[in-house]
Amino acid sequence: MSESLVNSSLDNKLREMLSEVRNFHLGSSVTCLEILKAVMAKKRERDVVILSKGHSAPAFYVILSELGLLSGEELKSFADLNGLPSHVIRGLPFIEVSSGSLGQGLSVANGIALASRIEGEERNIYVILGDGELDEGQIWEAAMSSSHYRLDNVVAIVDRNFRQLTGKTEEIMSKEPLVDKWKAFGWEAFEVENKAEKILKLLYELDRIKGRPKVVIASWKM
Repeated sequence: MSESLVNSSLDNKLREMLSEVRNFHLGSSVTCLEILKAVMAKKRERDVVILSKGHSAPAFYVILSELGLLSGEELKSFADLNGLPSHVIRGLPFIEVSSGSLGQGLSVANGIALASRIEGEERNIYVILGDGELDEGQIWEAAMSSSHYRLDNVVAIVDRNFRQLTGKTEEIMSKEPLVDKWKAFGWEAFEVENKAEKILKLLYELDRIKGRPKVVIASWKM
């Protein structure tokens, strides 16, 4: 995938798209956009991208538009009955896993990673999580499994925007110290500013780490 995607300015396109639907999940999509730019720039042909925080689908659609895979008219159809779905579904370009129910993406990533090991396929599985999504217990059960099976081709990226549906994450269910929590579950954990070029640089560095799953906490500066 072309790294020119990292330097593209897509924020205005995203805001224009969502102005048609009263800014549906605008905040979550804005903070996810930089992550998706980096992941899609890094993605190889056999790699898998799982948007576990599926409500950030608008950011993914803008990426597809930039790649020439969706038209401007299709972007305007977002959330229409016969238009682009509000959460990503299998069958869209690059989407192999439908999302919507929070907390499931990391478990699916583990399954794909284990199957790839059995089949002798080399691929990374990138799974993008919301920080509010970490309230789901299934995330931490999956985190234990990733560590136990030493799934070093699983790379989780947490969109650490400090917000979830009903308010601030630290008031609803405190997450900190988040890096230490992931490390305690046996992961290699890193924190980086939520900027595409910085995330991309770190993703390349993670390729050298073997034997453990990796997580990137992409922190949005409020």
